[in-house]
Amino acid sequence: MMTRYVLIGMGVAAISALESIRSVDDQGEILVISDDPYGYYSRPGLAYYLTGELEEQLLFPYQKEDFLRLRARFIRGQVVKVYPEEKQAALEDGTFIRYDKLLIATGAQAVPLRIPGADLHGVHKLDHLTDARAMLGNARRGGTAIVTGGGITAVEIAEGLAARGMKVHYVMRSHRYWPSVLDEAESEIVESLLARENIQIYRKSELAEIVGRNGRVAGARLADGRTLRAELIAFAIGVTPRIALAQQMGLRCERGILVNECMETSLADIYAAGDVAQVIDPASGKHLLDSLWGPALEQGRTAGLNMAGRK
Repeated sequence: MMTRYVLIGMGVAAISALESIRSVDDQGEILVISDDPYGYYSRPGLAYYLTGELEEQLLFPYQKEDFLRLRARFIRGQVVKVYPEEKQAALEDGTFIRYDKLLIATGAQAVPLRIPGADLHGVHKLDHLTDARAMLGNARRGGTAIVTGGGITAVEIAEGLAARGMKVHYVMRSHRYWPSVLDEAESEIVESLLARENIQIYRKSELAEIVGRNGRVAGARLADGRTLRAELIAFAIGVTPRIALAQQMGLRCERGILVNECMETSLADIYAAGDVAQVIDPASGKHLLDSLWGPALEQGRTAGLNMAGRK
């Protein structure tokens, strides 16, 4: 009988798995379920969308004919529960979908900013295209923005807002940029490039409170007592895998879903890939998370091949 593959998510891991399944199984039925209104687009490209280097349509690497070639059925919706024994996935609207092989590629989400005022209008994250659109909607040339976070996304946001003509204050908790990954010379290179773009860096500091006026951002108070005026605040303080569905199913999880070298989870016929998957590092034998585009693509490819029977 024809195999039915169900892929939950529509990021690069899911699309890579779709490509791989179809390269092996020309007859199987493939269903892709996602609640993202924009479908498949380049998350790394959002940084260049913010700076204005990429127009929005260039974020979409696939055209209609690409999806037709893959002969997959796309379902807009959210999976709220999976029944592994019955091999059924339940959608929010009450629909049940049967599967033979299931891939969880639900990705990760931004760690929320939990300080007073974080719910004010003008506070932004950068998870999705919706977030980028909202941020650009508040990015006024000649205005002031505060960006906080210690990794790649925070710097990308700071550069994007500076490119849009905003004065940017960049607040980071450490004494230098990304010390867990970069050495001092490398951090200095990044910081010097930021300074060249007139981005002011605040080291060994963090936001203690966001100050508002009439429901909108007016500035922020730092932990050391200093106050900064701004009408836009953006944060990128880490990501956390979306594992709620996996936990409900009873899959083995730590920070992410634990998978073996074939991207198989602890339950038969269920796979995971991308930001949600905690994969085995061959050097240490430990399970690690990796939230980059390249590894997500490779994990999706591996998951898809194994789902289609190619070990």
